[in-house]
Amino acid sequence: MKCFVTGATGFVGGHLCERLVRDGNDVIALVRPGSKRHDLAMSGVHVAEGDMNSVNVFAQHAEEAQVVFHLAAITKAVRTKDFARVNTDGTANLVAGLVRGGFNGRVVLLSSLAAGGPAEDEKTPRTEGDPDAPVSAYGQSKLDAEAVLRKGLPASCSYAILRPGAIYGPREHEIYEVLKLVRKHGRAVRFGAGVHVQMTHVEDVVDGLVRMAFQLDAAGANYYINDERVWTFDQIISLAARYFEMPVKIVSAPIWVGNLLGSALDLAGRYKGYPLSPLGRDKMHEIEARFWHADSTLMRQETGWAPKWTFEEGFPATMEWYRKKGML
Repeated sequence: MKCFVTGATGFVGGHLCERLVRDGNDVIALVRPGSKRHDLAMSGVHVAEGDMNSVNVFAQHAEEAQVVFHLAAITKAVRTKDFARVNTDGTANLVAGLVRGGFNGRVVLLSSLAAGGPAEDEKTPRTEGDPDAPVSAYGQSKLDAEAVLRKGLPASCSYAILRPGAIYGPREHEIYEVLKLVRKHGRAVRFGAGVHVQMTHVEDVVDGLVRMAFQLDAAGANYYINDERVWTFDQIISLAARYFEMPVKIVSAPIWVGNLLGSALDLAGRYKGYPLSPLGRDKMHEIEARFWHADSTLMRQETGWAPKWTFEEGFPATMEWYRKKGML
């Protein structure tokens, strides 16, 4: 298959391109000017220079591509409006380019559990039948991107949408930054009552994306995809302490302290011109919502997908990858 990938230099995108090439597909990756592309080129990926405003680039490659994997997005920003500008408007530009170029295949969108919103409580996972209720600007921007895709593609095209929760694995940076601080200071801060999350390995998410591309019955549907087990913040920190072989103290702080910290980080990021931390004010809205887990039964039943990694196995393997790279 000929595949066009946005977000190819990102965490999930890099793993996806490697999998697609390994499976024998012809891959073209959208890469921003100045972005690192050596690893993509070495793996056999062809590079198309541009960004999510490059409608003409999308149109140029639309006719030859059979599958478009749309992964380009931002998960942190110093201004709320930036989420919509990149995640929603960027998707609109992609759709416009595909229409202009006569695209006649399938678009697979990597969305997010944040687009659906949190679960009701710790015992009730979110399902595809629940009404969408995002609590963050990021989540709203991903939900709006889904709507753009549904409304904008011509009838000759098909689409499928994947909504993972927290993704971890080699080359991930946001969770890594938190764990690096834990390793350095022997402390972790729990804001509010603490989150409940499912941790899904990047290779399992990539497998889901590939299945979405070639599963005919998936046309027009969206799926939650997560490992089954739900982890509390304290349990994840305990796993980290066990790997680091050191005691880690969990410091409890009220959510309003997290909101103040998030606002301060956002303000400093505006001064610097880029986000300084994933723990901005928008992320605090998600932390306050607490319960981030969803039922992946539909994904399993209709595509045969099942996670190959448990977090108990994948977490230490990921930490070993960071250690060998000299990052821990």
